[in-house]
Amino acid sequence: MRKTQVYVEDPWDVDSYATKLKTLYRAMHGLKRTSPVDNAKVRQYSEWLVRKVDELYSYLREKYTNLSVLSSMMLPVASALRQELGEDHAITTKWRNEATELRYRADEEASHNVQDEDFKTYQEICNRRDSIREQLDKEPSHTIQYWQWFALCLYTMQPPLRADWATLSIVDSVDKASTGQNHLVLTSDKAVIPIQQDKVSHRKGGAHIPVTDELHSVLLGSIRQFPRSVVVPYTSKSSQNPLHRSYSPDKHISKVNLSKLLSQAMASPQDNTPWPRPIQGLRKAHSTLVMSSNASYHTIKQVADAQRHSVSTMLCHYNAVSPCCSVEDDTKASTPEKRIASAMQQTGLCHSNVIIMTHYGESHRNGSPAWTLYCSNPDLQEPAEQGLAIIQEACSSRGQ
Repeated sequence: MRKTQVYVEDPWDVDSYATKLKTLYRAMHGLKRTSPVDNAKVRQYSEWLVRKVDELYSYLREKYTNLSVLSSMMLPVASALRQELGEDHAITTKWRNEATELRYRADEEASHNVQDEDFKTYQEICNRRDSIREQLDKEPSHTIQYWQWFALCLYTMQPPLRADWATLSIVDSVDKASTGQNHLVLTSDKAVIPIQQDKVSHRKGGAHIPVTDELHSVLLGSIRQFPRSVVVPYTSKSSQNPLHRSYSPDKHISKVNLSKLLSQAMASPQDNTPWPRPIQGLRKAHSTLVMSSNASYHTIKQVADAQRHSVSTMLCHYNAVSPCCSVEDDTKASTPEKRIASAMQQTGLCHSNVIIMTHYGESHRNGSPAWTLYCSNPDLQEPAEQGLAIIQEACSSRGQ
């Protein structure tokens, strides 16, 4: 089995892990989902998590059928067990191995399910954004459309973040950015996002993400039109006009409501069906655009960094371009992907330096999948091309 880092030193240092442990604590004690809990009691793992570990295991397997979600719920438990019992304890080992295996199975399913019926191209999303702007220009009082348009601008005018836009407060200098919180530093000539706390900050650290000139202009105009201290404010419906939304200048929208706002903005014009998983869809659309444009490896890496994930995560989860192999796989297995990985290893190539992939975009729909080779090391260009030939031959043998 491939190795992965599923642990953190203290699961309580990661907000998402702490939240999940509190959720499980409530479940194991028969409490309502919104019931307040004592953090100190939750962290007494020996008093509930270790004693109820079998019950907790059955609960998770029954409640969460999605492999990715189940893995994400087991990882905090594995980290807590490691902290309480030690890394080599049998119980810790069981949870670690199963969480890891579930993660790989989820990744494998995601890499094979590249033709998502809900997938929208970057151009389709931009067209929808511009269409909403045109409608808004005709009916400026329809502020619900304004916030839909504004949200789409945030996710189309530069590499899209996760739901972190919902957490950003606005300041005019980095010095005013509070420790441990995320901000948008907005001035008349530029904007930057100092990320201090997000899903991956515990292992990747923080980041300073520059805002594009196009989005900077939109942000300045938005703040002038709707003065506020947060990027995306909480809005409420008007009883007089269903298309008007009043906003709270100092209150953040929730991540859930930001997702709903984007989902409604991209609703099907035929039946007004909301777009499912809009933030994932937006990130996937942008990644696919980059992957389909013969971008250099350096550009792909820049986009992945701006979206706050690795290149491999970008390939597996956020694009309609399917990586055909990874040399980290166990090449003794008989699956086609791992046979291709074996072929790649014959050339001595390193996955971190070379990516070979086949496009599942417009070319695939037309029956002629395109191959692209990305090589970050010029010295590997020639053997990489030889590897591509080997891989194409391996794929042709299985009819791809």
